[in-house]
Amino acid sequence: MNKILNINLGGYALTIDDDAYEYLSSYLESIRKRFRESEGRDEIIGDIEGRLGEVITGSMGSRTIVMLPDVEAAVALMGKPEDFGGEDTTTTSGSAQSGGTWKGKSSSIKTGKRLFRDEEDAVVAGVCSGLAAYFGMNDPLWMRLIFVLLGFASFGFWAPAYVLMWILVPPAKTAVDRLAMRGEPANMDNIAREVEEGFDRIGKKVNDMGTQAKKNSSNAQQVVSTGVTAIGQIFGFTLRFIAKFAALIAILIGIALVLGLGAGWIGSIMALMVGAPYVEYFSPYSSGWTWFAIVNIFFLLAIPAVGLILFFSRLLFKTRTPGWVTGTLTTLFILSVIAAFSMLPFGIKEYSQTGTVSKEIDLSSLRSDTMRVEAIEDLLGQRYHNVNEFNFDDDGVHLSEEGMQMRCPLEIRVFPSKDDQYHVTQIIKSQGSSSLNAQENADKVAYSTVFAGNTLQVPTSYTVAKGEKWRGQRIRINIEVPKGKFITFKENIHEYAGADLDEYDDENESNYISRRPGKVFRMGTRGLVCADCPNMGDKGYRSDRNYERFILEGDFETEIRKGDDFRVEIEGPQEEKDKIQKIQTGEKITFTTGGKSTNGRVKIFIQTPTFTSLNADSGTITLRGFDEGVANITASGNAKIKGYLDVSQDFKLALSGKAAVELTGNGDDMEVSLSDDAVLEATNWTADRVEVSAADNAKARLFAREDALVLSTGQSSVRVDGGANVRKKEKEEN
Repeated sequence: MNKILNINLGGYALTIDDDAYEYLSSYLESIRKRFRESEGRDEIIGDIEGRLGEVITGSMGSRTIVMLPDVEAAVALMGKPEDFGGEDTTTTSGSAQSGGTWKGKSSSIKTGKRLFRDEEDAVVAGVCSGLAAYFGMNDPLWMRLIFVLLGFASFGFWAPAYVLMWILVPPAKTAVDRLAMRGEPANMDNIAREVEEGFDRIGKKVNDMGTQAKKNSSNAQQVVSTGVTAIGQIFGFTLRFIAKFAALIAILIGIALVLGLGAGWIGSIMALMVGAPYVEYFSPYSSGWTWFAIVNIFFLLAIPAVGLILFFSRLLFKTRTPGWVTGTLTTLFILSVIAAFSMLPFGIKEYSQTGTVSKEIDLSSLRSDTMRVEAIEDLLGQRYHNVNEFNFDDDGVHLSEEGMQMRCPLEIRVFPSKDDQYHVTQIIKSQGSSSLNAQENADKVAYSTVFAGNTLQVPTSYTVAKGEKWRGQRIRINIEVPKGKFITFKENIHEYAGADLDEYDDENESNYISRRPGKVFRMGTRGLVCADCPNMGDKGYRSDRNYERFILEGDFETEIRKGDDFRVEIEGPQEEKDKIQKIQTGEKITFTTGGKSTNGRVKIFIQTPTFTSLNADSGTITLRGFDEGVANITASGNAKIKGYLDVSQDFKLALSGKAAVELTGNGDDMEVSLSDDAVLEATNWTADRVEVSAADNAKARLFAREDALVLSTGQSSVRVDGGANVRKKEKEEN
């Protein structure tokens, strides 16, 4: 019967019987004697005890009591002192128990067992040294070089990977950890050697501390040291460069703010000097409050700029802003914001209401069927000012003893008269704090339209009397023209005539007063029409309106060609030209004789930017120069069509009667429908794919490169050239 003892072996709590305890105690005592002269005796014994406790605990399985065979097996694994002979603890045993080789052996690489960070051979955190030991690399230099190369190849991604391994991988703290890191057996001799070598390394580091670093023992180590130093220098240089660049940007911003504040100050002073006389006219406040508002706006803009300058000065030059300065600026800014929001409603109120003053112009002296409109030489000495420009030479504003003279917002509108008389109404609108105040502001403006003979003279400027306020006064002249009578605008006033499009006849062809100076306009039953502008068909005719779908009905000749704008010219005897009617609907325009014959003596030239479709029942038509995505041609009767055009996507043709079409060009897909005696000649029109449906006596000749589907019936004839795969199919008759 044996005693049971509880012991702590290297941090492992064990329950052990008396025989096993005696054997274990004797073994540990022999080890103490073996290493009594060793410098790291206590650490060696502690590591050996920890290794013994680990081995014994791992071999017990489910048993709870350590017995003699367990201890004997652990001792056999660790080795006895006499197995290693003498006092030389640095000689590696060659027995099976010693397990593996040490750094002096010829083998340079062998795989380790556990991953640790080797802090004793670390440049940064020992990650590379630990990996080198794990993979059996005798020199961690190569692992460091791999990390450096990976860092550059991955554009810096490997740096956070290194940091992550630094955090997750534990350091090798004990001799057992260092042996496990290299994959060497943790027996007594290896533990002792590792501890003693560790003490040697520590002693060397202590001796070298505070002295200049000696040259490394090998060229490889020197390369690593140089490389690490170079990387550190590059990293430091980069950080310094970024810091200096940021400082430079901050300095530039500060300089810009100072220069901007200075320029703003100079500009504000100059603007006040130049604009001071005008302030009393344009300001919504009285003189005193106006200057208070100007000073307030200056503080609102200047204080934030000054604050930024002080901030950058403190950031760059470590200056300190006195507390009273910061407090004063903050207080002024808050007061300026409060003042601005307090004054703003009063300023807005001065423009909140609209007032109008109207005046009928006396036209009793008019004895003509045509009213002429011209500009009076304005108060600034200019006869005409383009409403789309601003004249910076005289600024459009002038101060005199009478007040402020300025070019006014002017609009002239023309309407049909409700009777057989001309009527002119002068309307002045203005803003004010109330409707009555706005009306008073409008009434105080000096502006007067004058009529003499058959000419309406319209001023392009007005005067705001001294002591009065400008409140957005604007002028509108309404002119009513009787039906059948005329009006014309001289070049110095025509651009002010912004009549609504509803006041023009649909047949006016975009001939507006504002675009046709000096032209005579007649008031018709449906609105204004330019009486002496070229009509469709006349030479010189141009239109801003484009048409792309055409219907041609009559025995006249037509040529439709591509151009930048829409034009139509009709040639031939006048009596024959008069037979041509023009009907416009959306993008479609029809030219028809209404069943009458022109005897082939009329030719119509059409220029248009875009062509989409053509429908013709007679006559000779030529299409020239178009390049479209889709197009359609429908021809019947005796229509003869020649087309020189490209259609990139879908080209459809429908021919009937005795219509004949000849095509030159190219495209992708063509779809053709033929009936009766229609004829299509399209060998000069290159298509990728065609589909032809022919009936009766229709004839077609086409060119296709890829595929052709032919559906025919009766005596129709279809020929496909070009090498396409032709598929023929009889068309079912109704």
